[in-house]
Amino acid sequence: MVFCFGILALLLQISSSWGQEIGTGVSVERNVMDTCEGAAGPRPINGVFSPGSTNNATVDDVNGGFCGVDIDRPGIWWLVNGTGEVITTSSCHEQTDIKVKISVFTGSCGDLQCVTGGAEPDFECPILRRQNELREWDTMATSLTFPTKIGQAYYILVQQEGQYERGTVWLNFRSLAIPQNDNCVDAIGPVPRDMTRIMATSIDGTISKVPDYCGGTAVPSLYPGTWFQIMGTGKAVSVMSCGLFNFDGYAFSVYNGANCDSLECVKGKYKLNVEDNENCSFGTAEIKRPMTKFTFDTVDRSRYYIYVHFARTRAEKPTADFRFFVDDGKDGEGGSSGGHGIQFEAIKTKIKTNDKSDKEDTDVGGSGSSGEKGVVTKGGDGGTQISSSSVVLFHTSGISYFVLLVSWMIHS
Repeated sequence: MVFCFGILALLLQISSSWGQEIGTGVSVERNVMDTCEGAAGPRPINGVFSPGSTNNATVDDVNGGFCGVDIDRPGIWWLVNGTGEVITTSSCHEQTDIKVKISVFTGSCGDLQCVTGGAEPDFECPILRRQNELREWDTMATSLTFPTKIGQAYYILVQQEGQYERGTVWLNFRSLAIPQNDNCVDAIGPVPRDMTRIMATSIDGTISKVPDYCGGTAVPSLYPGTWFQIMGTGKAVSVMSCGLFNFDGYAFSVYNGANCDSLECVKGKYKLNVEDNENCSFGTAEIKRPMTKFTFDTVDRSRYYIYVHFARTRAEKPTADFRFFVDDGKDGEGGSSGGHGIQFEAIKTKIKTNDKSDKEDTDVGGSGSSGEKGVVTKGGDGGTQISSSSVVLFHTSGISYFVLLVSWMIHS
């Protein structure tokens, strides 16, 4: 009998030690992640998830009860070291069973300094999906993006969002490939107005906070978007988009202004579900998607900024690669800005297609707002494309330096 009790005590001791060594907060006996000093980490910035639980967590008394969000719910802690780049953290894991809000601090556990915080959904999460009251896309996953300094410690407080909804959270950290035209000041363009195919993406993008959002309540800005700019012609101009993973169309907010600090909304008209098999077919199977078209009046030589994002959707996730087009009805020759006069020498590249094969396409340079971003590509169907995520060396060809100078003066 004494021997049996000895074995039982030994097993209990081993079990207790094992729970402590895991240090994930899952152990009921000892939730080490309940305090900043017990933060799990430093975690790698490689997308690998680690678990935690708020089942035995308490409310933290830190930073006056606020860091991006109210600190008023039981929370647990993680730790990462800065890389000098922007990092995103997410609860997008199949075993996460509660909605959370996240705060990020730097400094030390004895002197925490708030960096940022939030409870926005993870727009890149195709799992943990749930539908809102309109049966549209929604997710239980939370993500937060924050800038870091190399070697600096960052303490991440993850709170359950509901007062009584305790549960398990799996968290990861990864680097981002933020779209180059994620913000108005980095809008790609001025882009051609001759139906040039501009390859763009909203993946890893953010929702732009525009003081006077043009869509209003009828076309809300629910998902991340990216920016483009065009020059007016004095006539009506149409902007269009379509994408392989978009079934519900796009929303356009068009602004007029000399720069992003002086934007004024421009009204226009939508045309939905436009059939354009030439520009909106995808892959070798020729999958066809509807195009969304928005037409508005312009003033010659005035600059217009276009913010593009998914319309209300039931898609797997509301971000994806897409195609953007502009048509002035004159094959790009409308107006007097002369931007269509710039030409570039062809450069060969390989691009990935949706059928997992490589296609050899012809790239020619196109300029983004920073002067070096954007690539125009001759597609296999003869259409011209501009990629917003590539960078090439530009070579002028077939045009005089005088025309280049005039064009540069107009656009600068």
